[in-house]
Amino acid sequence: MNNRSIFFVGDIQGCAQELKLLLQHAEFEPSRHRLVPVGDTINRGPDSPGVLRLLREMEAEPLLGNHERGLQNLDLDHPPVWALQPASAFMQLDAAGEWQAALDWMREWPLVREGADWVAVHAGLHPFTSPQDLEPSYLTELRWCDEAGHRPPKEKGASLEGPPGYRPWYEHYRGDRTVIFGHWARRGLVNLPRLRGLDTGCVYGRQLTGLWWPEDRLVQVDALAAYARVKRPGAKST
Repeated sequence: MNNRSIFFVGDIQGCAQELKLLLQHAEFEPSRHRLVPVGDTINRGPDSPGVLRLLREMEAEPLLGNHERGLQNLDLDHPPVWALQPASAFMQLDAAGEWQAALDWMREWPLVREGADWVAVHAGLHPFTSPQDLEPSYLTELRWCDEAGHRPPKEKGASLEGPPGYRPWYEHYRGDRTVIFGHWARRGLVNLPRLRGLDTGCVYGRQLTGLWWPEDRLVQVDALAAYARVKRPGAKST
């Protein structure tokens, strides 16, 4: 199984039709390949239930992102405003009668997957500390850090201008393996030595991106629509 080619996919965020198109375009076959979405498979887009059904059908091996962790930690007695919006995965899954089954499956997803020459994580890695020793919030929310791996006390959402003294986490990465990640739609595709950032903002009307490994070959499809409004400057981004 582990010798099969792997198809990593960036943040899907409920864009089921684009995921289907991407898998067709990539000629993905579950009997021959592995499918590893790098987190944030749900929320904001039109069809989170459809995404999860397709991932199950394709025998996918997803990672946890901050959106999945948000669902895991949801207090249904006092749900936050975002969870009651039509684009929320909770509302869509609950309406489809698939909420509990989806939640149970997500609880099986790991924060990190690793191979001999790659590491997959939703947001990013610490420059020195092993992923196994990091908090889930670090692995699923990281964007900026200093050279010691410390995150800023307060980030500017998904801004491309970091707080003073902090740089994108991957500028501090010195590992030998290629890190495959998502989480930063505003930054878009990252294609640097030993770094592949695959969140290209499909839910905002841009592209859904996949990566064949070990071929190290990118595959993209255009979004069919812009499903989520870009947040106003200064608004908290998840």
